[in-house]
Amino acid sequence: MPTQPSTADEAESSGRIARKLLPAAGTVLVAALAVVGVALVGSAFAGTAAADGTADLDASIVTVNDGGTAEIAVETDGVDEFSIAIGDESDSGYALHATVTPDDDGTTSLVLDHAETGGGGTSLSAEGDASVSIDDETGLEEPIAPGSYDVEVSTGGDEPDDVGSLMVEPASTADGSSDDGGDGGDGDDGGSEDGGSADGSSDPTVVTESDVEAADVVVEPAETDVTVPVDLADGETVTLRMRSTGDATPAYIKTAEPTVEGGEATATFDLSQASHGDRATLTVRGNDGLDGETEHDVLIVDESIGVEEDDGTESADDGGPGDGTDTSVPGFGVVVAVLALCATALVANRRSA
Repeated sequence: MPTQPSTADEAESSGRIARKLLPAAGTVLVAALAVVGVALVGSAFAGTAAADGTADLDASIVTVNDGGTAEIAVETDGVDEFSIAIGDESDSGYALHATVTPDDDGTTSLVLDHAETGGGGTSLSAEGDASVSIDDETGLEEPIAPGSYDVEVSTGGDEPDDVGSLMVEPASTADGSSDDGGDGGDGDDGGSEDGGSADGSSDPTVVTESDVEAADVVVEPAETDVTVPVDLADGETVTLRMRSTGDATPAYIKTAEPTVEGGEATATFDLSQASHGDRATLTVRGNDGLDGETEHDVLIVDESIGVEEDDGTESADDGGPGDGTDTSVPGFGVVVAVLALCATALVANRRSA
């Protein structure tokens, strides 16, 4: 009669089976983890590939006449859709947000119909195979007023891929003058109340000592190096954007992507088309390490015109070059330099010819 294995024999036998199964189970587990790992890595690469898509404005400034239409061309690469934002309610009282399916050839032509803005109609459409879906738009009783409106295109993420401006020009009367009452609003009507028109037919804008002291940076209308302090490690890059404001003529947006060195980033901007008294905004952005974007007020001062004292008298450089004064800042005459020393947030140097 066969004998039954004891409990000890059963335990030993089970142990031998378990030890034999362990290598096989381990192999299965490793294989399963490898499959999961491949899937995760694949997903990560897929996300990276999606993030690598870009959308860029073909022109940094687009102009539309009151009641007319304007083309906003966007160059895309590797994206199935992108978003576009026009305006900012807190800044201009109007905002439009839309999602765009781009044209297959990489260039999408969007058409802004000024007469339809704010009215609930088709204010933004697309040509060709592209399509536009307006997500939201500020409701207005009449089309958006003359002025400057931000235009941003984005493929996702915290920062837009590109930034530009939409300039709405006021309608003109038969004699060519503006019919907006002459106040200019935020737009660009080619002149200003205190002069400084682009054609030089009127007196230049008056710039006072207080204007200079209130600015973060003072630059001449020339090719200029602008240095801004940045709280980032050396080797990091940032985006500096110089954008004209007010009634500066011609309007402009200039961008650069300098590398941080010694806690500073320096970029060169060609401001030779700017005029005495023009103003601009310098924006620092484009790096996740920054605590949001920062803005600095810029004032254009032509040293050949000079700066007036607050009592209305001109601050003359009586000593002239070589008078022994050592308060000069590169790129400025002695008078402007003395005032510019008050604006220490940024440093601007005119590039030597």
